[in-house]
Amino acid sequence: MSAAAFDNTMLSILLNPDGKIPLAKDTNLPVEFAKLRAESAVEAIQKARRKIIVPAPASAELLTAIGPDAQQYINMVSRSRVFEIGNFDARCAAELALLNRDVFLHEDKKNKVEPYQKRKVDRQIVAICRVYGVTEIYTDDRGLAARARLCGITPVGIADIAIPDSARQGTLNLEPNEE
Repeated sequence: MSAAAFDNTMLSILLNPDGKIPLAKDTNLPVEFAKLRAESAVEAIQKARRKIIVPAPASAELLTAIGPDAQQYINMVSRSRVFEIGNFDARCAAELALLNRDVFLHEDKKNKVEPYQKRKVDRQIVAICRVYGVTEIYTDDRGLAARARLCGITPVGIADIAIPDSARQGTLNLEPNEE
């Protein structure tokens, strides 16, 4: 069965109250209902009895941003049935070596805008995703999304997730009429 993956951005939306919400492409404002969208994605993945892989480098980025409260997030992810930390092991190293040679070498020569360290971490995340059978990665990182796409993994941004019906429900002002 296939799995999904969450990068640092998606994890931050879910778990970090101070996390930065990505900007919508059409309005250049923060994506509306970002946390509800992320929670909806988790529910849908869980309902389909799939796993959410959290690549270890993405987890490290989140834990760095969270600071002293990091342990509670580690505990929450490790106790969850839906989340699994995707470690970078010998299989991932072999996968990354193949991807470096066959895919990334040619593409990254064209892309000198991003720092080498960022490209290197993105490649590790993609290799982990491939080894863990990930078919889509939830990310708003353009560089990571492009690298994932090159390797047959579909990137999904927070704005691509439908707003849950519960968030669409408006409220009515039912004040009594004073006539």
